[in-house]
Amino acid sequence: MTETKTSLDLYSLEAQIVDLQTRLVFAEEAHAELDDIVARQDVMIHELKRQLDELRGELESASAQWGDTNVVERPPHY
Repeated sequence: MTETKTSLDLYSLEAQIVDLQTRLVFAEEAHAELDDIVARQDVMIHELKRQLDELRGELESASAQWGDTNVVERPPHY
């Protein structure tokens, strides 16, 4: 009876190890996917900031060209 119990305990431990290994693989895949998403978003954010700066410059140029003294400035809390 002790041999059978030991065999069941080993089987249970092996099953737990397989389960943990499976979970680790899924966690690693999710981490890699999320890392790729964050990297793409970082590129997008930098591009959007560049475009915003460009548009701000164009707005300031247009305002200066038209002599607009009523340029809306950013509120101090920005």
